[in-house]
Amino acid sequence: MTDLEIKKNVSEKAIKYGIPTDYSFLYDDLSSNFKKEFERSIDQSEFGIPIVKYGHKNGNWLIVGTKKLAVKSDTLSLIRIEQIKGFKVPKSEFEKAKQNQPDRMLRKFEYEILTINYLNGNSIDVWLNKKHDYYGFWHIMIRLLNLKK
Repeated sequence: MTDLEIKKNVSEKAIKYGIPTDYSFLYDDLSSNFKKEFERSIDQSEFGIPIVKYGHKNGNWLIVGTKKLAVKSDTLSLIRIEQIKGFKVPKSEFEKAKQNQPDRMLRKFEYEILTINYLNGNSIDVWLNKKHDYYGFWHIMIRLLNLKK
């Protein structure tokens, strides 16, 4: 698949899962100033086409591109899509959700942190807003990983 086909496919999936939200948007809908600043900080030929930005109320964000993820917390980290092995919910998120909703079995809408595991054994935690952003990002990444195979 070409980058444009991947962008179209993932964008449609993002909209299906509720984009835009309070903190998350399709990349094309972001301000020109944000896009210029972001594009200055990456090599766009290596990053691919930016598709969607997921933000968090704490100021952290990540951008899904056709070739890489950009994760901004204290610093900007770039992750090649091919290096992603999978995702997991940290134990701390399970415990926090259990305290917030002790009588519910399915607590996935209470999570805010998702761990992305790399093939080399390293990992990075990303912050996502509860509910639609968290759930949507998870499914968008599954779609993107399948498209990149």
